[in-house]
Amino acid sequence: MIPFPISFPPLGAMISDLEELGADVKERELELFGEFARILLERSEKANLIGPGERNRLWKRHFLESVQYGFLIDKDRTVVDIGSGNGFPGIVLAILGFRMILLEPRRKRHLFLAWASGKLGLENCITVPKRIEDFNPEDGVLQFVARSVAPPASLLKIISTVAGKGSMLVYRQPEISENEDFERYVKLCCPPLDRSGFLVQYRV
Repeated sequence: MIPFPISFPPLGAMISDLEELGADVKERELELFGEFARILLERSEKANLIGPGERNRLWKRHFLESVQYGFLIDKDRTVVDIGSGNGFPGIVLAILGFRMILLEPRRKRHLFLAWASGKLGLENCITVPKRIEDFNPEDGVLQFVARSVAPPASLLKIISTVAGKGSMLVYRQPEISENEDFERYVKLCCPPLDRSGFLVQYRV
């Protein structure tokens, strides 16, 4: 197996974390996690992709959290990552076998995502340099994910316009309320993650 970045925990701890979450991640997928982390850390030396404070929590905050998005989306249908930024959760989900469209309007981030997905051999992942407001998905593209891009109500309003009824959004938020109109949720457990919260599935 390819060595993991020094900021990652030992392999046994990584596998234990994933088992605690109930995630089934194969050895090759773990190798690609490590390769993506190295790419991200190396490129961050020249581009502002990930801050110094995030480097030591790449695994627990970004990779583990991204894996859990897969619990609330359908692997047989394309998923759009809104404002994919440095590739979380979109690149991680692509490594896990989801068909991904990464929406990222910022040129440097878009170019990085396109290069990284090619370097990792992710033929199931494409990058589109657009905002969600300007995105025109093909028929049947109804699944969307996001991490703190905009309030979920605002995103749902835009999604309803670009994709229509039946669309779905999975969004990370620190808390949920019984008064919210959501379909399902996954609690983000801390530990093994380094922060608590929820992944919430909304439907248009």
